[in-house]
Amino acid sequence: MILTLNKKCFLKILCYELRRALLNRLFPGLLLVNGLYAWFLLSYDIVLGTAYTAPFSVWSYCTYLGRALPVAAVTVLLMLSNYYSRKQKQVEVLTAATPVPPFSQVLIRTLAAGSCFLLICLVEIALSLLFYIQFFRFHDFAAFILPTLLLILPCFILINGLGQLLGSLHRSLIYALMLPVLALHSIPGVFDLFGAGYFSTVPLTLPVGADGEPAFTVSAAFTATRLSYAALGIACICLTTVLSARKSRKA
Repeated sequence: MILTLNKKCFLKILCYELRRALLNRLFPGLLLVNGLYAWFLLSYDIVLGTAYTAPFSVWSYCTYLGRALPVAAVTVLLMLSNYYSRKQKQVEVLTAATPVPPFSQVLIRTLAAGSCFLLICLVEIALSLLFYIQFFRFHDFAAFILPTLLLILPCFILINGLGQLLGSLHRSLIYALMLPVLALHSIPGVFDLFGAGYFSTVPLTLPVGADGEPAFTVSAAFTATRLSYAALGIACICLTTVLSARKSRKA
């Protein structure tokens, strides 16, 4: 009976938070900003190609996505900041009395923020595909799938985890996190969270193939770093759950 009640409450709160996130009056504007910025990148940057590769190469596509992701990450942080406002804290007094445990509450926030992030990423990806089809008559997008997942999943998990953890400590820390997210948007090497720095420099170090471009490859070190970022984000989510449980007991 308790498990069934928890499931019902979980789904009800999840639907409420999804509507709240996607119908937030700020989100359409933020989605528009992300879309305009993505098209600007495609039209004035990626159209020239990355590191002497074609604009529609996987190298150029990953560089584009890596340069667009910081704005998407800041959007997620702005959406998460709503959960730590004074009004939300008053609501948490009521939700703390529900049978939904702290882990489920954190999971609901993650799914709600994830829905916003996913929608932004879909817009950015759709714009890139439209750009490649319209200007280059390029349609072979199968090679983009795995690099896309490798870029966006660790990025979201880490940003979401850090955002919730810092927000549980103080809301202003979420805004403070936005500064390094934008400032460190392109770091050469495997530690680049968004990947733009990595994918725009590695082609210059590889031999050129028969088609005039280096073959697309991702180093084991870069992949391991992405997995480490995802693990760190999960650890932050778990720590947020612990802090939320302590606050619930004190309440």
